[in-house]
This record gives sequence, C-alpha cells and structure tokens, in this order.
Amino acid sequence: MKLSKEEKKFWQRHFRIDTLENIPTEMVGLTSIDTTDDDEYLFYLTQRVKVIPEIYLKGTLVTDEGVAHLSKIQELKELTLRDHKKVTKASIPYFNQMKNLERLNITLTKITLSDLCESLNNQSLKEVFLSSEENEKNIEEKAFIIKERLLNCNIYLDCCYTTDSFGNIEKPIF
Repeated sequence: MKLSKEEKKFWQRHFRIDTLENIPTEMVGLTSIDTTDDDEYLFYLTQRVKVIPEIYLKGTLVTDEGVAHLSKIQELKELTLRDHKKVTKASIPYFNQMKNLERLNITLTKITLSDLCESLNNQSLKEVFLSSEENEKNIEEKAFIIKERLLNCNIYLDCCYTTDSFGNIEKPIF
C-alpha cells in the first residue's frame, strides 16, 4: 500500500516521515497547543496511528469533525480539548464511543453542563472538566442528574458564580 500525495505531504510536514514503513501505529501521546492543527490533521493521523493513550489539544482549529476522527483511537485514556469554540454537543456521541476514556477536559468549548446531562453516558469516565456559565441553583440540579448516570465520575466546573465565605471564587466539584 502506498501513501497518497496529500498523505505523504502530511507525514513529511508534521513528522518528517517519508515512507509508510516509518509511520508509527502507536504514539505515547499527542500535544498541540495554539497551532493550526485541524480536522484534516486528525484525519490523516488517525488513518495510520491506532493507539494514543493521551491527547492534549489546546487552542487548535479542531471541530466536531476532528473529534469524530479521534473516536477511532484505541486505548485513549486522557483527552483534553481546551479552548475549542467549534467543539459542540455534537461531539458527545463520539466521547461516548471512547470506551477507555477516563479523563475528559472540555473547558472553553461550546459544550454545556446541560448538554452533558442530556447525552453523556460513558461509564469509563472518572473525571470531566467543563466550563459553566450557569448559576448555582441550576448547577446543583444538573449535578444530581449527571451523578445518577455517571456514578464513578467527578465533574469539575470552571465557574464564575461560586464563592467561599470570604468571597473568593471556588471551582465546584460534584
């Protein structure tokens, strides 16, 4: 099997790999911060690399389509998609397909606590990190809903509405 012209260009540009034989099928992890990596990047990557335990993406151009590509990765335990304004609730079914996923960070995305309450149902999750603009009353109601469904999962909210007795902002954990 040969690499297409576009795929060969991808592997040369991003990984300095020239031949199909040199493309790894497994990676220890993948990190991309404030880059132009996008859905096409993840498409080509996931065509050849099948195992990546940890992926950390912050401020890239990845959208819901890229998350769909990531759902093909085996043994993915930690996924960070921080600061991705085009990652929406349409990605939640893909998170549900990631059967080894234990830690999910979707802070500063378009996914809300309400969205998670409606459709997140990945029983392997142990921690989810999420931004929230909701008030404390709404957070408490939704906390009960999601904790019933995901008994072994802690939800960490980056929220501006909760304060301690001294007026210091807290990040609620439920």
